[in-house]
Amino acid sequence: MWLAIDGYNVIATLTGEPLGRLDLEAERDELNQLLARYRSASRNRLTVVYDGGQISSGEPRRYTDRGVEIIFSPLGRNADQVLIHMARRYGSGLTVVTSDREVVGGSEKSGAVALESGEFCQRLLMVLGGGEDGLDEEEPVTAKRRHLTEKKGNPRKLSKKERQRNRRLGSV
Repeated sequence: MWLAIDGYNVIATLTGEPLGRLDLEAERDELNQLLARYRSASRNRLTVVYDGGQISSGEPRRYTDRGVEIIFSPLGRNADQVLIHMARRYGSGLTVVTSDREVVGGSEKSGAVALESGEFCQRLLMVLGGGEDGLDEEEPVTAKRRHLTEKKGNPRKLSKKERQRNRRLGSV
């Protein structure tokens, strides 16, 4: 499975702190190390996208570090726009990790699966053997129902979209 990750969104979720209070370079390095360990344990293809507005060229700066592809958005675009573009280009072959509603909507419209940052962080820490870093150990996010309206048929059966999402995310 290919995961495209909104880097700063995941950092904010893991730390529980506003990004303005953090040393972003150190946090990026730490997240990249966690993702490299996660990649080796899960064998998923990982691409992490960061805002890179300070970069002067029009092309995104990209490189690979320990098997994780790292992309900084080009000047004039942000990471959200890069993630939506990737979702349009790769569609159902991509799982986008973000909590940004606009990115979730654009990704799902393109056929990609959207995974909330909190749910990904829980899975990340679980695979790496920890439950720390301030995440609440509440009920799993996958058990929550997304639809609040009444629907016909078996009330315990998830919608087709939810079943496809759960089947796809089963290997994350």
